[in-house]
Amino acid sequence: MGEPIDIMGDGSIMKTIVKAAPAENTASPQDGHKVKVHYVGTLTADGSKFDSSRDRDSPFDFTVGSGVITGWSEAVPTMKVGEIAKFTICSDKAYGASGSPPKIPPNASLDFEIELLSFTDRDDVCRDGSLLKKKVKRSDADWKMPNDRCDVELKVKGSDGDWKAASWPAAGPPPAGVPAKVREGVHGMKKGEVANFLVTAEDAEVELEVVSWVENEDCVRDAPGAVVKRVKRERAEGEDDWKTPQDEGKVTVRGSVWKRGDDSVRVDYGALDSEDSSTWTVDEDRNADGGASVCGGVEAVVKKMKVGEVATAAIAATHGFADGPLAGCALDCELELVGLVEEPPTWELKGAAKIAACEAKKGLGNAHVAAGDFSRASRRYGAALNIAASDYDLDDAQKAELGKVSAALKLNRAMCHLKLEKWADADKDCREVLEKDPANLKALFRRGKAKLALDDWVEAKALFKKALAIDAANKDARRGLLDIAKKEKAHKEKEKKLYAGRKLFKDEKKKKSPNPPVAFEHQPGPDAVPADAPQPSLPPQQ
Repeated sequence: MGEPIDIMGDGSIMKTIVKAAPAENTASPQDGHKVKVHYVGTLTADGSKFDSSRDRDSPFDFTVGSGVITGWSEAVPTMKVGEIAKFTICSDKAYGASGSPPKIPPNASLDFEIELLSFTDRDDVCRDGSLLKKKVKRSDADWKMPNDRCDVELKVKGSDGDWKAASWPAAGPPPAGVPAKVREGVHGMKKGEVANFLVTAEDAEVELEVVSWVENEDCVRDAPGAVVKRVKRERAEGEDDWKTPQDEGKVTVRGSVWKRGDDSVRVDYGALDSEDSSTWTVDEDRNADGGASVCGGVEAVVKKMKVGEVATAAIAATHGFADGPLAGCALDCELELVGLVEEPPTWELKGAAKIAACEAKKGLGNAHVAAGDFSRASRRYGAALNIAASDYDLDDAQKAELGKVSAALKLNRAMCHLKLEKWADADKDCREVLEKDPANLKALFRRGKAKLALDDWVEAKALFKKALAIDAANKDARRGLLDIAKKEKAHKEKEKKLYAGRKLFKDEKKKKSPNPPVAFEHQPGPDAVPADAPQPSLPPQQ
């Protein structure tokens, strides 16, 4: 063993080489490198062992500079592969005043015998050795990184050492000379970061820089790909920069929407480079200030935007305009969300104001029902029910009034669900009304219709009969029973045709077996007690 070396110059870490590294191993790991070591840890005070990777026969992997005590991150970079050294580390660079109970006491100095097995400057991106990444240039950008929905702009270093700009669409092929596997590594890079990737299966190496990216975001949850938005300019920094428009919020927008492939056919909301703009109420108005039309696809984009953001989007014809020059067309648009005025939070509504707000939204829903727009009507009724969900601030009379309004809202929404063929939702709304008002005629009938559509004929029949018991002249309930009778008759006819001319059971004559089974008598085993043997006497009961 060599003489102890004060590697930090302050006595905090003393190193003694136990076995020198082979002469050809001259490199040492640096901060951020992945290292593999074997070690044995003992207390300096009495030499007692508290941990050992050798006892587990499992080398220890860690990254220099993170995940280990400070003493390790300062000690291991002084080593070379194949070297074994003993380090005495003061408590301040180990576990300090708290120690690590029960094995390491407070303020304990520790000895570690460490063997450096290997190190690398590359990260195993996929954790299977298939893609190895080395950071060439770190980035001070924020935490954001592209994902698999992003179109990424890159610079790729060619074999001649020159850098060339390249684009990598989310759903497109990689740039020339870049293996597809590298995409998984790009997802872990920040803007401005440079990394070198080694694709082991292809023995390919590529170096690239992430310049920027744009995320392709689906704006309609139930229709992926129907409205896809891409951010062109990020939001404006401010106190409420995280907010996005909600139904019935008032938005101010600039930009335009046009027919895909023909930008001469368009609707304008105000030029992006001007002070012009248009204002409308989300999910309520279909015409902005100035008469410009609004369609569901445009609103779906706007509802994903933040104030100050500029975005482009592709809108399928199914989410475009129902009339006008753009009716039935697939669309492209470029929009800026200039301003946003939110609906008052529901918790701010108290007492009579809460009931009035519910009634107002109910009125909006009723107007949409009259226009045949059951989807929007359902959303208005739902918004009113959200307000009515809490009645803690109301007196008894107001609670009773709000209860009546809530029941009416649920019945109206159930009717919309029936129109939209959302049978389970209609069933739920009606069931909640019946829990408080079992004789509610509308709830009985509408729930009966939902159950009928769900093929629960027994329950539907019971609901319609209960409705008739309350109102014998109810034509809707009678019609419901007739519908059930028709379904039952059709079902029986179908079964009759299915089994026509077919015997479900065949009569088969029993055939006598040529060798009928013999009834065997019980044969006692070798340990059996003869029947005439004397029986042992039982002990008397206590």
